[in-house]
Amino acid sequence: MNRKIWRYFVVLGVIAGMLLATAACSKEGQAGEVSTTDQGNDDSAVGDVSDVKFGLILPTEGLGDKNFCDMGYEGLLMAQKDFGIEFTYAEPKSVSDYEAAFRMYAQSGEYELILGLGSGQSDAMTTVASEFPDQKFGIVDSQVDMSNVSCYSTKWPEQTFLCGVLAGLGTLDDRFEKANEENVVGAILGADYPSLRSGVVGFEAGVKYVNPECEVLSAVVGDFNDPAKGKEVALSMYKRGADFIQHIAGATGLGLFSAAKEADRYAIGVGKSQSYIEPDYIIATSVGNVHLMIYNEIKTTLDGTWEPGVHNWGIKEDAVGFSNEDSNIAIPDDVLAVIEEIKGKVSGGEIVPPSTEEELEEWLLQHQYSR
Repeated sequence: MNRKIWRYFVVLGVIAGMLLATAACSKEGQAGEVSTTDQGNDDSAVGDVSDVKFGLILPTEGLGDKNFCDMGYEGLLMAQKDFGIEFTYAEPKSVSDYEAAFRMYAQSGEYELILGLGSGQSDAMTTVASEFPDQKFGIVDSQVDMSNVSCYSTKWPEQTFLCGVLAGLGTLDDRFEKANEENVVGAILGADYPSLRSGVVGFEAGVKYVNPECEVLSAVVGDFNDPAKGKEVALSMYKRGADFIQHIAGATGLGLFSAAKEADRYAIGVGKSQSYIEPDYIIATSVGNVHLMIYNEIKTTLDGTWEPGVHNWGIKEDAVGFSNEDSNIAIPDDVLAVIEEIKGKVSGGEIVPPSTEEELEEWLLQHQYSR
């Protein structure tokens, strides 16, 4: 295995700053021997787990994406703090390297559970999990139908629905000073995976639930790690009249934030609350708590309740939702009240956002918000 391709990091129980420094060095090509350290925690609810090891294969964006990868890593750190686990992680350079990474971890026989992140890893995990039927695997934000794989997925239509409501209301409200009169909003995808496309559908459903005449632009960049292309696509949408743009594009979404600042319009983040990046332009985030799913994969493995299959988490489980934490943009109280009202209806099952474009048209005929 070429050590210039795979970089492995073992948490050694030092402070987070030292961990990140180690990761930064390895990104510069200074990968060394893989080392391990016992990290038992006699006070944890699951007892001493110093001999239990977990592995995570990160998407190609890697640590520092201020989103998906960072949240997955946060879940590992949470589990280490609570349970005293030991873990390693790998940062493949390309999608084609995923399969080799999963296979190397599985062949080692060291891991109680091998974790993956995102739809782009589902094929690689399917292949390797079939080769190692006695090895437990877990994947977040994707689905792999195998007896040794546990899948935790956010309900993407619910995750983006409330920010769609915000965009639909805000684009026609002159209290939002960066809005225009075009009644156009947009959404940007990193790749056109079905699960992520359902997020665009959920966003559009939220927009048109409160503003049926609004036009929703959408575009697929084809990359989760190309901020320059993300900026180009976003600027094009702003020029076409969009004043709110939601991204589901990983690190590519960082380009949206730059475009929002340049165009003096609104951006909406995804995953981890992102308003802190450009607090004057990122009005909100369609939050998806990936770190809690990674944490739960580990917790259930340790306490004996781990089960294969698909586990979908949504607003009811507090796994997804709307946040304008860290934003400097004031959202009027009456708009927040509408969002909260609609959130309650989704949580209670009164509103079930559609997940496909085919469902959307029929859904809108039956669902229209009225104050």
